[in-house]
Amino acid sequence: MRVLVVGGTGFLGGALTEALASAGHEVSVLVRGNTSRSLPAGVTAIAADRHGDLSILQEQQFDWAFDTCAFEPGAVRHLLEALGDNLQRYVFISSISAYGTFTKPLLNEQDAVPLPTEDDLALARNLDPQDRSSANSYGASYGRLKRACELEAEDTLGDRVTSLRVGLLVGAGDYTDRLTWWVRRIDQATADKPEVPAPAPASRNVQMIDVRDAASFALACAEEKRGGIWNVTSAPMQLGDMLQQIISVSGSPARLKWVDEEHILEADIQPWTDLPVMIPSASDYTHFMNVDTARAEAAGLTCRPLSETLEPLLAWDRSRWDIPLKCGLSAEQEAALLEERSEAEA
Repeated sequence: MRVLVVGGTGFLGGALTEALASAGHEVSVLVRGNTSRSLPAGVTAIAADRHGDLSILQEQQFDWAFDTCAFEPGAVRHLLEALGDNLQRYVFISSISAYGTFTKPLLNEQDAVPLPTEDDLALARNLDPQDRSSANSYGASYGRLKRACELEAEDTLGDRVTSLRVGLLVGAGDYTDRLTWWVRRIDQATADKPEVPAPAPASRNVQMIDVRDAASFALACAEEKRGGIWNVTSAPMQLGDMLQQIISVSGSPARLKWVDEEHILEADIQPWTDLPVMIPSASDYTHFMNVDTARAEAAGLTCRPLSETLEPLLAWDRSRWDIPLKCGLSAEQEAALLEERSEAEA
């Protein structure tokens, strides 16, 4: 198949490009030219801004398109107009965030999803063009605009659309550093300073997916002509198990110090950003990392063991310890948590 990957040098886009090329497809990637990532042999780069002139796409014919970086419906409309009516499959990378609130566990593809407000759409229209390709630019509107993208694609292509509501993507090259922070912090623990603060309880759910597994499922959806909406992430695991696996894979002397949630919040430490993958037990996002993946699993979604994600992630991060991470505790925040005594330790 002739395939276009929009954002094909990004984190998921790069994994998709490699999977497609390895499967023997004729792959082109749409890039703005501001990337240092090398392309697999035989992959063609098309230099264009998805928000600008896409007439170069009208000169070609693609069977499939994978869109990893559309955050508002106008971007989807603009791309599909350029690609024309002959596209057989459009795989849109949506987000679990489309569900909006996560006050109940195991949300599935049949659950209601909030529509974008006029304010959401106005925000998207009024963004500076250079900010439109960054998820962070959309703030609280992000999930609702992802839903608007799904609907825009469905209105144009009907059952030729596959929307993948992807959870937390992890692996070597992850630009968010959410799992990477835990890997680095545990890996850098020493025998004389082994304690690593962690948000109690150890049984809290976490959910994530290796970027390579997400790419494999996206490819399979195109190959098998699977349309509709799919939750794409791992089955839930416990935070304590995840952290113990990091300790095991890294060979670290780290010892986890479980800190009660109330102490973390009282210290003005922000869940998810200061303490990655932590979500407060009473919030609109409580079950963000506890969604139902039964539909995708029945269709063949397979997630590799966490250790197979951690090993290359650890090797990659050890090669760049000089680069500050984008999230995680400051030294002062960590010191404050280590002084606290968890009720679990009392």
